[in-house]
Amino acid sequence: MTRADIPIEELRASHRRDYDPYHQVPIAEQLAELADRRETVPVSYSARGNGCWVLTRYDDIAGVLRRSNRGFISFPNDPDGINSTGADEGMIPIELDGPRHRQFRVMLDPAFSPKRVAQLEDGLREWANRLIDDWIGAGECDFNKGFALPFPGVTVMKIMGWPEEDLDRLYGWVDIVMHGVPGVPEDEANAARGKAHGEIREYMFALIAERRAAPPREDVTSAALAAEIDGKKLSDSELFDLFLLMMLAGLDTVQSVLGQAMVHLARNPEQWDQMFESTAVLNSAVEEFLRWGTPPVPTRTIVDDEVQVGAVTLPKGERVHFPLAVANRDPSYYENPDDVIVDRFVDMGAKPHVAFGLGPHRCVGVHLARLELRIAFQELRRRLPKFELAADRIPQEHLGLAWGVDNIHLRFEPGTRELT
Repeated sequence: MTRADIPIEELRASHRRDYDPYHQVPIAEQLAELADRRETVPVSYSARGNGCWVLTRYDDIAGVLRRSNRGFISFPNDPDGINSTGADEGMIPIELDGPRHRQFRVMLDPAFSPKRVAQLEDGLREWANRLIDDWIGAGECDFNKGFALPFPGVTVMKIMGWPEEDLDRLYGWVDIVMHGVPGVPEDEANAARGKAHGEIREYMFALIAERRAAPPREDVTSAALAAEIDGKKLSDSELFDLFLLMMLAGLDTVQSVLGQAMVHLARNPEQWDQMFESTAVLNSAVEEFLRWGTPPVPTRTIVDDEVQVGAVTLPKGERVHFPLAVANRDPSYYENPDDVIVDRFVDMGAKPHVAFGLGPHRCVGVHLARLELRIAFQELRRRLPKFELAADRIPQEHLGLAWGVDNIHLRFEPGTRELT
């Protein structure tokens, strides 16, 4: 265990191993590098950007997540500490902590409660089949554009009360903010993120003005407009932060897990069959793909004089970064952690995964995400009992602020439309 009196420069040097959160490599390669760190230097220092400590063990990561506002704060939630969007304060509510954060959760939680989410099931099934109808007759599809994006995306648009026809435009901005621009220099990618953020801001400010002038509705946007935080209504800037987070989280996470799952299942069709042996196995498969394909990569900043992280004592101002996927691949808790085992969670003997985070910032959409994934798998199975990846299209994985996969083209026996 390192002593607290070691100068930070010496501590950094002794644990130095640089890390690229935007590295253009497959997810498995990034996880293999992180697994090697877990064995050799589980808490390492990367000098990239403004510097951060990279965590690799489940227990260390879970401990940080539980200590939001108790030794750690959530701003800036950026691995390089560059804050390319130019914000001076934390994004609402993901980069807030303490009482202010709790007030936002009180406002949001009712819209994503198990009871409210369960009411969406019939609509989600219909929407899934409308999407499938659009391409089932062709015998092939671009899975991200034809299903993985619009399926959860329209649900978010409905919950928020936003124009559903704007989904593609919003996702184009989200893609750049979350993943950058592949194949360009870092400065150019950061500039593109800043530009996309500005365009989202312009769109959202116009939407906020329109909704302020309109009668209230039964949606999250109206709830946010009516809410009082610390005894005051939210400003346009605060509403923008909140809406941006809802868009980033709602349009990216489920899409990422669905995409990674379908690529894996196309290569392992026996597991596509196994998933549907029982309801228990299907529910376990949902949890397993969440564990195996976890997208988020949080960052925290230390605000106590010093904090113990693993075997390292870190002083105030240091930042820690930890892809949640690496916690979910810790062999201390998951046997054969890099393998997809669809019945892993049937008897609940496995350690609970951290795909949705832990502690105060545990994802508000946890119940919705699980429902969306279950319905997506069920309806896709019913309509596509067998499928494969198109031989002339190679899926492209990406890292960034959320991990995922693009260019997923599936082929299958053509089917018939079901809905008029």
